[in-house]
Amino acid sequence: MFTLNTQDELLSIDQLCERLFISPTTAYRLLQTGEIKAFKLGTWKIPEASVRDYIKRMCLQHENRAG
Repeated sequence: MFTLNTQDELLSIDQLCERLFISPTTAYRLLQTGEIKAFKLGTWKIPEASVRDYIKRMCLQHENRAG
């Protein structure tokens, strides 16, 4: 289960797109499939820690393929 620290910022879809250099379509797919953990309260709220976790997983996958 994900817990939100007081230091974690909640990102918007636009901020997620800027951070990952992705389109809104890709961002919504990542959220809807659960690849990036987030929740909807009116609009999507994306904990910064979830984005960091996603980046770490993608880096590990890349290393495993290259290795």
